[in-house]
Amino acid sequence: MNETSHIRNERDGQIARLVLDRPAAANAINEAMHSGLVNALEVAADDASIEAVVLTAAGDRVFSAGADLKEMAHRADSSIPLHSAQRASDLLLRTLLALLDFPKPLICAVQAKAIGAGAMLALTCDEVIASEQASFWFPEIGLGMPSPMSVAMVEARAPGLVQRLVQRGEAIDSAQACAAGLINAVVPHAQLLQEALRVAKALKPGRAFSANKRWIHRDQRRRLIEAAEESARLRRGQYG
Repeated sequence: MNETSHIRNERDGQIARLVLDRPAAANAINEAMHSGLVNALEVAADDASIEAVVLTAAGDRVFSAGADLKEMAHRADSSIPLHSAQRASDLLLRTLLALLDFPKPLICAVQAKAIGAGAMLALTCDEVIASEQASFWFPEIGLGMPSPMSVAMVEARAPGLVQRLVQRGEAIDSAQACAAGLINAVVPHAQLLQEALRVAKALKPGRAFSANKRWIHRDQRRRLIEAAEESARLRRGQYG
């Protein structure tokens, strides 16, 4: 593991496992984790011995609590809150695009609560396998925060859930998420990693997979960038 990034890199044969490893902070995604995850994906893309990646998280309590709000607050001078918020948005967009653009199979194993940006990381993967104990929640509306990027991510997988997840700010369990098409499968908690590895090994990496993936994600990628631009416009209106 890179101790500073809190991204643990493990191998299971030809499958790389990238672990969000900051359980004491609910795997909240700070700047170092963003950079560590992007760098790990770049290495995996260039490593011919790696055929697929499984994204997981440490601990049983939370997959990820989302953006590290403590780091944002610490970074932000009271006179420039816009700069801190924009920096966090830029980092998130970079990471999400790295996940979307990763050319090999990318499976996410969600063992617990996936919240905000943490849920977005999961939903950017090719397939999402969740434990029966997992849930998904976008709490921004309750904080009075517009969230066009959350809309873009949910809408790409399950348009029918946008109102419930984003506008109502409801949390849904993994069974509900699977029934609505937001995720691909729900398995018993003890079988989660085994199933994620099985799916990763079953997919066929190569030129055809990569080409299909680029085409599959073409609209989602465009809409995510547009959503980030809209978020920036709304922040300028708030702080300007």
